[in-house]
Amino acid sequence: MLDPAALEGLPTGAEAPDVDRARAVADLLAGTRAALEAGESAEELLWRLWSGTGLPERLRRSVELGGGAARRAHRDLDSICALFEIAARAEEQRDHLGVRAFLDTLVAQQIPADTLAERGARGAAVRLLTAHRSKGLEWRLVVIAHVQAEAWPDLRRRSTLLQADRIGAGELVPPVSRRELLLEERRLFYVAATRARERLVVTAVASPDDEGEQPSRFLEELGVSIEPIIGRPRRPLSMDGLVAELRRTLADPATSEPLRQAAAVRLRRLAGEHVGSGSHTRQLVPQADPASWWGTRSASLSAQPLRDPEQPVSISASVLDALGICPTRWFLADEAGGIVRAHQSANLGQMVHAIAERVSAGELDAGPDVEGLALLMEQVDAVWSRLEFRTPWSRAREHERIQVALARFLRWHHDNRRRLVGTESRFTTEVGLPDGERVRLVGYADRVELDHDGRVVVVDLKTGRSAPSQTSVQSHLQLGLYQYAVDRGALDQVVSPLIGGPGVAGGAELVQLGLEDGSDTAKVQPQDVQPEDGQARQELRRRLQTAAVMLRQESFPAIAGQHCRDCPFVPLCPIKSAGPVVSQ
Repeated sequence: MLDPAALEGLPTGAEAPDVDRARAVADLLAGTRAALEAGESAEELLWRLWSGTGLPERLRRSVELGGGAARRAHRDLDSICALFEIAARAEEQRDHLGVRAFLDTLVAQQIPADTLAERGARGAAVRLLTAHRSKGLEWRLVVIAHVQAEAWPDLRRRSTLLQADRIGAGELVPPVSRRELLLEERRLFYVAATRARERLVVTAVASPDDEGEQPSRFLEELGVSIEPIIGRPRRPLSMDGLVAELRRTLADPATSEPLRQAAAVRLRRLAGEHVGSGSHTRQLVPQADPASWWGTRSASLSAQPLRDPEQPVSISASVLDALGICPTRWFLADEAGGIVRAHQSANLGQMVHAIAERVSAGELDAGPDVEGLALLMEQVDAVWSRLEFRTPWSRAREHERIQVALARFLRWHHDNRRRLVGTESRFTTEVGLPDGERVRLVGYADRVELDHDGRVVVVDLKTGRSAPSQTSVQSHLQLGLYQYAVDRGALDQVVSPLIGGPGVAGGAELVQLGLEDGSDTAKVQPQDVQPEDGQARQELRRRLQTAAVMLRQESFPAIAGQHCRDCPFVPLCPIKSAGPVVSQ
């Protein structure tokens, strides 16, 4: 452990630049150690170490220089980004209880970036090791991959922070010259190439760009002709690619029967391979097992319908909207109980709605001024520490967003001239559809208001960063369902005592509180009254009818679209899988 106190009294400045560098490292480590004791996560500690060194600036300069230095810098940056990604994922999944456990997981990875540690080999296995570790060993087949100009030879000087490797017997050993490095690299390549008893495969990439990667000079010294290969390989050089090719061969009726039989034998062998022991045994290649293939089993149906055929089908605005986007996604998330990680914006939206409800109900007496906003922010700050954010800057950004949203709500709430008669009002009503199906409309309305003509206006508060166009608001499904429910008596229990009769829809509104447009006021997007025989009402009935059929038949097809980009169930999707195809 490098203690900053151990460096006190040593010379500094131009006379001893190494001491200054050592002191900077010691201070950085001491600060990180204090942050660790204060409870910072692995991701926060990594960021502290990364930003506290000169490495970011050095890599940036290397990128600007171009050529081999830029390529090496990009590779280093890729590695840094991968490390931060692993740390962030560990925090999200709560797989680690501390930094030590996180480091233990990194060390336990099966394929570390580079290590000289000896690892046991299991029988007929492929060994992955450095050229240094191959000394004294031999195999029938050896593959030396990625023999590029910047890696073979690697003429970067090897040194430690304090250059302890230069300490000799009573003197400083001169640094290794480039010529000596080249000779050492050539000897190392010779060692790697002579490990093969029968076959040696050497690969490299020749980029057509001047700044692209080029093969090493050592290729020409092998004394054999170099065979250029242009294009992609016939299949991905991976286990998934192998299984996919075997499955394709087995399923292709145009393939000869002996070849199909051979593919089946190999798939059976792969599916039968297991690792581990006892209760920890698992398949080595589960994607080779036909039980994991799509389409090899018949569709299963419930012996008893999940929804009582004698009762109306319950449909809410959110269900109707989700079934219109992708029925499979709705089924996996809501019906099958799939775990979907809630976006932080959803938590903030719930907080704004909860505070807005208390203001509307008179529990919080907050005016449209600084004091009123401060009162609401006290409610926010009381629970803010319980929310989890990936970075400190995202925490500060979201805190500012919720403050802006609440300020807009207060101005809109006090400027609103309609009569408020209910908040978070639950509604339910039954309607008949043209095909004879009965549907129960259910849901909650953020605010139920009466206009000056006594008509019912349902208001939906929105906290998202974007808003629909005014044209699309007229066909907004959720608002249209609210109006339809009002016309069918869904809120009569709330409004009838006040108006002396059944409720009649007077339109609906979206109140946008979370837009990042720099405005101090909320954006109000009204939806006009939808006539009973109008096109919008007819389209709503058609959508309700389609949704009711899906729910009755328990059939939820997948629909591809822009929503697939952030869908958490893409690996399970039968039409658009981003995972290993053979395992779906």
